[in-house]
Amino acid sequence: MFLPLLTNFGIKATVKHCAILCFFIGLSVNLTSCGDDESPEELTDSQTSLEASDTRIDVEEMVLIPAGEVRLGTDSKTNLTFGTEADLRTVFVAAFHIDKYEVTNKQYAKFLLETGHRKPKFWDDPRLNTPDQPVVGVNWEDAEAYAVWAGKRLPTASEWEKAARGIDGRLYPWGNDYDATRGNFDDGGRMDGSTDGYAMTSAPIGNFIEGISPYGLHDMAGNVWEWIMEDPGQSKATDEKTYAIRGGSWTNGAGDTRTTVAYIYPAQCSDHSSSVGFRCARTP
Repeated sequence: MFLPLLTNFGIKATVKHCAILCFFIGLSVNLTSCGDDESPEELTDSQTSLEASDTRIDVEEMVLIPAGEVRLGTDSKTNLTFGTEADLRTVFVAAFHIDKYEVTNKQYAKFLLETGHRKPKFWDDPRLNTPDQPVVGVNWEDAEAYAVWAGKRLPTASEWEKAARGIDGRLYPWGNDYDATRGNFDDGGRMDGSTDGYAMTSAPIGNFIEGISPYGLHDMAGNVWEWIMEDPGQSKATDEKTYAIRGGSWTNGAGDTRTTVAYIYPAQCSDHSSSVGFRCARTP
């Protein structure tokens, strides 16, 4: 039976097609099965040291996005297998703060130590667990739990898109043309690091200064997908709980990394991937 997803994006998916959906957006790399619910595990000395280690930038920094009208969606949609883009529209978005960078392993380690929350799926993977890399292997509930602990929340769809593209309707944080040198992308489908220097892995946050958004946010296209929450009052076909990711990752190229693209899942397909992380927002 088909599970209706958010009606404004106009797509549907089935639970049995979750694995197919994940494959096409680059989430198949070491993805666990839907519904995995690991118990908290004791952190090793090397993992706890993440919290105390130094990083080269202040990862706690947030940026104020001013209130105002913004153009969201697009009338020039690209050809996507499962992802979807909303029609071009102008909406008012209230002022909010948003993290300048994706949440890092260093930040997440402090959360784990203080709460006993379960470890991310790839916490022990040396490709993905350095202090300055974005935390991955977290599902939507993990991201939300971190945000609540930090006194923040996940950004809404409209907030995320405004922060990524500014108010002029651009398709990428830097403009309307895809540029593989401005972020950590899929190296033309090879994922070998030939373009961006990172093969089969995320990059440390803040590493692509030429790819920042109009508000100075880093990695809003590529590196890791980011969990978001629905806009308040969003109408839905049913009460089925759904989650969405935005921004594309190191497994994606020009199509999926557009600021207009969203992938939406039934809750049971919100799982732990090596290419999905998040950043937080906060109401002033």
